[in-house]
Amino acid sequence: MVKIGVVGLNGIGGRHAQTLAEMEGAELVAVADLKEDLLKEVSEKLDVKPWTDFREMVSGEDLDAVVIATPHFLHAPMGLHCLEAGLHTFVEKPVAMTVSQADRMIDAAESRGLKLAVGHNYRTFPGNRALKRLIDAGELGDIYRVLWQWLEARAEAYYDRDIWRCTWEHAGGGVLMNQTSHDIDLLCWMIGEPVEVSAMISNWGHRAEIEDTAIANVRFASGAVCNLQLSICDRRLNYRQISGDKGTVIYQDEKNANSQVPDTFRLGRYDMPMRQFIAGGDGRTAGQNEISWEDVAVDSERPSLMESFISAISDGGEPITTGRSARWALEVINGIVLSGIRKEVVSIPVDRDRYDELMEELTSGKTQVYRPS
Repeated sequence: MVKIGVVGLNGIGGRHAQTLAEMEGAELVAVADLKEDLLKEVSEKLDVKPWTDFREMVSGEDLDAVVIATPHFLHAPMGLHCLEAGLHTFVEKPVAMTVSQADRMIDAAESRGLKLAVGHNYRTFPGNRALKRLIDAGELGDIYRVLWQWLEARAEAYYDRDIWRCTWEHAGGGVLMNQTSHDIDLLCWMIGEPVEVSAMISNWGHRAEIEDTAIANVRFASGAVCNLQLSICDRRLNYRQISGDKGTVIYQDEKNANSQVPDTFRLGRYDMPMRQFIAGGDGRTAGQNEISWEDVAVDSERPSLMESFISAISDGGEPITTGRSARWALEVINGIVLSGIRKEVVSIPVDRDRYDELMEELTSGKTQVYRPS
């Protein structure tokens, strides 16, 4: 039985606590939050001990693991504290605000033989799992081009409700950190290791100091290239087009930018490999490679991130999203910000010292995101 505590009960943290209280193989022992009314409500409902100081919970309870569901700026310091105390740690996304912070968390976990899991739950969505299976099975052949859009509108009320989301100091970014770190994690999970980023970022329509729009190009070690278009100033659209030598996929949803099963999910198979067509393999000098379309079936199975975390602790395997695999998304996010602000092509892994220096400038107000006049 894995004895576990939850830090941060507002929103997803409260749901994690409820899930763990009902999960086989886990024993929810304690919860921690600064909001005493919320803490009292949850602890009494789940019959666990309440703590207002998570450090006292860590030292005062017999725990095997902890779940951290707090604002972004607390992920790294809280995660490090728990790992250094010898506890397996599940931290909500993003794993940290900077790659240097993520490095320290991963090193702390691996040097102690502990599990570090990250809440990138989009890896569990049925549509995303089906898309990854297609790619891994080679149905598209060698992937060379990706267009990935995540568009939605966020009113100022969204930031008024959670003020911490407004600043570089507390959120570490805007649309990249708050809304699309999940999608960027999916991109790396499906396409592979990113090696280069060039980008433009801006704040087009919000009072907050962070970015609300990012347009980026990402090159992967495989040679595939991706154009990312991410914004909270647009009508809702979740759209992906992934093309390889053997075919292409269109994945689209307008009902929910965080779709579990998309409205449109189609696989197009080329009549002949695209490289062969380009080389004139059929003798034609004009026209297009013929394509046949089919709908992709999506099953209803959805694994649980939390169950995979508990199972990894008990059985010695790996959680669905490890700290090491989640770091790739943070490399891309930090790379986009560095490229967009410094106006340069950025190599991945991102230079840790240069990004930490940029974050100091952004948090102090010395450097600001471009705002169209």
